[in-house]
Amino acid sequence: MLKCTRCERKLKSGSKFCSACGTEVKPALRCVKCGAEYEKGDKFCCECGSVVGVESSLFGEFIDGRDGTRYRTVKFGSKIWMAENLNYGGKNGSLGKSCDNDYCRVYDWVSAKAACPEGWHLPSFREWYELLSSAGASGEKGQWWSAEEDSPDRSYSWHSSCNNGFFHNNSHKLCLLEVRCVRD
Repeated sequence: MLKCTRCERKLKSGSKFCSACGTEVKPALRCVKCGAEYEKGDKFCCECGSVVGVESSLFGEFIDGRDGTRYRTVKFGSKIWMAENLNYGGKNGSLGKSCDNDYCRVYDWVSAKAACPEGWHLPSFREWYELLSSAGASGEKGQWWSAEEDSPDRSYSWHSSCNNGFFHNNSHKLCLLEVRCVRD
């Protein structure tokens, strides 16, 4: 339901101004992947994790030759990142586990290291840090693997909620986390 941002009255679809207070109605910003609304200044969709609010000329596309899945890509700094979570299940569907939505799979650390397509890799701790410095550290929720080990049974990971920003952690390698890949 569309509401006025100033007086919060219901608005008719297609309204250009609120009939109660006269505030201009601006169209909602929507994620091109899942259709969820996002706020100006957000860098990531809070629902599906896709990159939003970034100049469109920075986007590209990659088609995974293993299964034909199309992924949007985005350039941050000198690196090209997948702009959405990896969703590759392997030849027989046994690699990783499907998420609660249709946008990704989750992987243990060993599977995550093997999941990125040829010519792509699991990002290092430094690459994650550079991405967050370049793109900003708010707007997306999730937990992603980093390539480095912290100990024999733990590896570095990055965690975020829509409101609390990003932080790094060390997660047990058997945990199931999401994967973003970076072009080699």
